[in-house]
Amino acid sequence: MLLVTPEPLGERMAGPAIRCLELGRALARSGRVGQVTVASLARVEAGPAGGTGVEVVAADAAVLRGLVDRAGSVVVQGDVLGLHPWLAGVDVPLVVDAYDPFHLEQLEQGRALGEARRRAVVRDAVRALDVQLARADLVLCASERQRALWLGHLAALGRINPVTYDAARDLSKLVAVVPFGAPDAPPRPGDRAAVSAAVPGIGPGDRLLVWGGGIYDWFDPATVIRAVGRLAADRPDLRLLFLGTRHPVQGGVGADTVARARDLAAELGLLDRVVHFHHDWVPHAELDRWLAGAEIGVSAHHRHLETEFSFRTRLVDYLWCGLPTVTTAGDDLAGRLATAGAGAAVPAGDVDGYAAALAALLDDADRRAAAEAAARALGTAMSWSAVAAPLVAFCADPRRAPDLVLGAADRELLGVRAPRRSSATLRARLGAALREGGPRLVGQRVRHRLRLGGPRSG
Repeated sequence: MLLVTPEPLGERMAGPAIRCLELGRALARSGRVGQVTVASLARVEAGPAGGTGVEVVAADAAVLRGLVDRAGSVVVQGDVLGLHPWLAGVDVPLVVDAYDPFHLEQLEQGRALGEARRRAVVRDAVRALDVQLARADLVLCASERQRALWLGHLAALGRINPVTYDAARDLSKLVAVVPFGAPDAPPRPGDRAAVSAAVPGIGPGDRLLVWGGGIYDWFDPATVIRAVGRLAADRPDLRLLFLGTRHPVQGGVGADTVARARDLAAELGLLDRVVHFHHDWVPHAELDRWLAGAEIGVSAHHRHLETEFSFRTRLVDYLWCGLPTVTTAGDDLAGRLATAGAGAAVPAGDVDGYAAALAALLDDADRRAAAEAAARALGTAMSWSAVAAPLVAFCADPRRAPDLVLGAADRELLGVRAPRRSSATLRARLGAALREGGPRLVGQRVRHRLRLGGPRSG
């Protein structure tokens, strides 16, 4: 069993790398597959212990070929097929993890690139997804809403056809919902002393609200800051901590949004007094010690397409740690936690509504206790072992998609088309690599493209 990510694996990992590693661990724990290998195309740093039955390796092209030759099935995420297009031609069951609709993210994140590059990057992201979905024997997504998105994309590629339909009329053998999960083990108690030592101005007795992750272009920290500012006048011990604003791989992504958030906090007289920014990314193994010491988890985002199909992974961490959560309505997980009573989902940009939702939890101990219990229950239900069940079932009995093993004439009759390789510019391709895996991955892609004779032949 092989899982491949373009992201680095180490102590400080972003969501895709965490997901790849945790899915590997869940597969190993199931006892239904053999040796599990999690491979990074970037690098492996000190820290990411795979666990029993899991090997963590860095893989260049030669290592990857050897791993694929021994694998009964392969899971890929990001632009792995763009980096190694030969994988699409290997006769091995291939699972494409599409939990992150990165083409929708680039509609917002690409604005800083200038319009010409933004259009090229979005086009390239769509073409990369075309290649992956055209080859996938199984597609993973994070929610039913995402499932509808990918079914539409698969239909456009001819992958929804009589052959795949007859294999399972609900298309469950083609697309499976595997959300981002929470650790199986319960969180450790919060370490407020460590938080206070790392962030001057937050005392051990303060009432702490935590934003647990990066501040990217589609997020709305201003609504949270303004809401907290209104409440802080009557609650002098209230604190808001933005935890880990500097992405461990992409570095300056979201830097403008972070700067605007800091400027707003300063303008309102809250910076480093009520509102605090901890820029260092917290190691994955230490996250529970930081989150569990808080009282409420917060998040907010703008209303646009990315929100509709997103799956806010930081909210899963809040639920695991039993944090009542206040977030913006509109995405799948916000609706689930509000329905479960684990917090509140308020309209986008509604400062009054956000402040009221926070005040209700801060000022009513019974309501807060009930929300904590609901959060823990929902977090337990979303453990990695639970959410990974469809992937475990596939990997225990891997299979090729029935329409992909037909002859060329039959595929043509079905309308299954192999997408053309991307003709996007090298600059756009390298921009995608930089966002996924940093400068080292850029170097890998340059060398890879040069060996193939340039980007058009990749």
